This record gives sequence, structure tokens and C-alpha cells, in this order.
Amino acid sequence: MFGLFKKQKEEETNPEWYTELQESQERWFTFLEKLEAKMEEFANAAIPELKEILQTDDDLYKRTFHKVYSGVNGQLSNIREKARDTYEEKILNVYYDYNSQISVLSKHHNVVSDFRNRCSDRHNDFEDKYDYWRNQIETTKQRDLEIEYQKILDEYETIKDKFHCTQCGAGILIEKIFLIETYITCQYCQTQNTFAPSTLSRNLQNIARDLAEQRTAHLYQEFETESGKEHALYLQRHELSLSKIHQSDKKVLSEIQSKMDDLDEQRKFAVKNAPKLRQIYLRAMYDEWNKITPDLKEHNEKMYQNQITQ
Repeated sequence: MFGLFKKQKEEETNPEWYTELQESQERWFTFLEKLEAKMEEFANAAIPELKEILQTDDDLYKRTFHKVYSGVNGQLSNIREKARDTYEEKILNVYYDYNSQISVLSKHHNVVSDFRNRCSDRHNDFEDKYDYWRNQIETTKQRDLEIEYQKILDEYETIKDKFHCTQCGAGILIEKIFLIETYITCQYCQTQNTFAPSTLSRNLQNIARDLAEQRTAHLYQEFETESGKEHALYLQRHELSLSKIHQSDKKVLSEIQSKMDDLDEQRKFAVKNAPKLRQIYLRAMYDEWNKITPDLKEHNEKMYQNQITQ
């Protein structure tokens, strides 16, 4: 076979093995298209199922969800591994075989390199699609805590006036959502009754902060954006500073310096403003947290004071 690589064959416009490379490339492209279609179909079916399981799973640790979630990721990884294995076997091995037989001085050597580059680029496109679907699967872990919170509120409305004194049988109003087992005194006979909140109510303590963070996420994003400006503006100013090295035109130098001064002012403002936005976010987040679980306000405020002094 490799006798084809003699000098007289190199003089041809397309050597005989060119067709084999073309066919290998076409098979590779078709193979990846099928894998991508399979991956898309699988992900589109799995995503709504995962979202449904997450919302309906009453288990505090969402074990059913995580089991299914792990299985879905395993299936995606299998598809990815199939692409990688095939790339190594059908593309890289072919490339190495031909590359070892064809002189770098041959005018056809670039044909082999082009084959590998095109197939590699196509593999990278597949990897991008895998990353996209992997990220889409990842988003299913983001619980809609407003829904979970509403379930807790609905349950409270249902049970708040159905608790009775164990001694005299009088109705006792549950005035708020309790997070732990609590003693409630009967206003008629003064008996202390033990009220045990449901698992759903107890879970409020676990989701309260995350819910507060979800409600104030826009403020956190404003802080993050402002924080990122400082470094970006510094780099822009640094690039302008470097451009002055080989510049002798005074007018151009003056314009560059003016831009540098403006960037420096913007950077200084961002440095001062970012901490302010952080404090605005923290105050709003803790306010929301206190609304959700007012019994924890004293503890939360201590945490808030610690954070703003960091």
C-alpha cells in the first residue's frame, strides 16, 4: 500500500490515498452528526423529566433526583467517550500511519495535515455541543424555591387552626411557621402542648437563605459586574500605556494619555462603588432572609455584621 507514496505518485494532483482520506473524513462527519442528534434527543427528553422530579421529590435531600441526574450525565458521558474513542481509532491512527510514510518535503504532506485539522475541528464542534447540553442538564439542579416556599405557606394555612389542646380540647391557633418542636400554652387551661412542625415546615430553615439569594440575585449581579470592571479597565489602560512606547507624535500621545486618564477615573470609581453595591446586596438579601424566617433574625444580623466588616 505504502508503495503508492513513490515520487511518480507525488507528482499527481491527487494521490490514490487521497480518496481514502476523503472517505474517512466523510464517515467521521456523518458519525458525529448522528451522535449529536442522539445527544440532543436524549437531553431534550431528560431535561423536563429532571425538572419534574426535582419539584415533586419530597425527600429533603432530593435523592431520587440526584440518582436520575447522575444517570443522565452518565449517558451523556458515554456518548462523548464514543466520539473520543472513534476519533483516536479512525482519525488519529490514520493520520499517524500516513504521516509516518510521507515525507515532509512532499507536496502532498499538507493533504494529511489538512485531513487531521478538519477532523479535529469537527470534533471540537461536537465537544462544544456536548458542553452546551451538559450545561443545560446542569441548570435542572436549580430548584424553584418560590414553589417550595409556597407549598410551606399553603400547608401552614391548612393546619394553623386545626391544632387542639391535649388536656381540654380547645382549639389553639398556630400563629406562625415553627421550624422546630415547640411548646404552646393553651389559653384556657394553661396546659403546655408540644407542637411538632412537619418535615416541610422544618425544611424552611434549609431553603431560606437560598430563596433570599434568588430574590436578590439581580443586586448580586450588579456587584459582580462592577467588581469585574476594575481589572478590565486596568488592562485597557495598560495596553494604551504600552502603545506610547513607540509613539513620537505629541498629538497622538496626548490623545492616548487623555484616554488613559479617563480609564483611570472609571477604574477608581469602580473600586469605590463595588463595595457599596456589595453592601446594598447583602442588606437586601438579609432583609429577605429575615422576612422568610423571622425567628432567625437575631442570628442572621450577627452574620450580616460579620460579612460587611470583611
